[in-house]
Amino acid sequence: LAGAGSGKTRVLTTRIAYMINSGIRPYNILGVTFTNKAAKEMKARLEKNLGQDIVRSLWVGTFHGICGKILRNDIENYKNEENIVWKNNFVIYDQDESLAVIKNALKELNMDDKIYKPKTIQMEISNAKNKMMDAYTFATRARDYRSDKVGQVFTLYEKALNLNNALDFDDLLLTCVKLLEQNKEVREKYHNKDRKSTRLNSSHGYISY
Repeated sequence: LAGAGSGKTRVLTTRIAYMINSGIRPYNILGVTFTNKAAKEMKARLEKNLGQDIVRSLWVGTFHGICGKILRNDIENYKNEENIVWKNNFVIYDQDESLAVIKNALKELNMDDKIYKPKTIQMEISNAKNKMMDAYTFATRARDYRSDKVGQVFTLYEKALNLNNALDFDDLLLTCVKLLEQNKEVREKYHNKDRKSTRLNSSHGYISY
């Protein structure tokens, strides 16, 4: 365990600089953190030591940021269980926008929003996505009346987002994982990029905190 001010960022940035100086291609280094603030600090320190041109080639950012970057390049190579596809210029809905979509779905299904509270449904959908379940998977696993009703809302919610070529925040992780699981060519593109051009036996680096 390492608390605030203990030197985590310094260790990581120093390690990345060492890896690059040892011959590892910047593109092959992945540095992941949880917050935008930490990612910004990492990039700032790396730019000071390595320069902007090198840092632009690094994969440094938050989990959501890294997944978003992959999706911007390759989401058109993904389709879900119901053959729904998205385009690379997708928009990202915030909490308020996604909540509005859920409210519309409840109205369309004639469901009482006092019994099925929109924010509660939103949380249940978010929890499902964090367990790597999309609407189709959630609906097929529903085993009680409430889960079945939530599954109906989830399905309409997902279709409405797709209609507007949109993802929510949780989708960035879920869709990226499913894309990589589903598409071998995309998976190998990120795994094999520049592998033969590095002079070290271990040409890839993964750093997270």
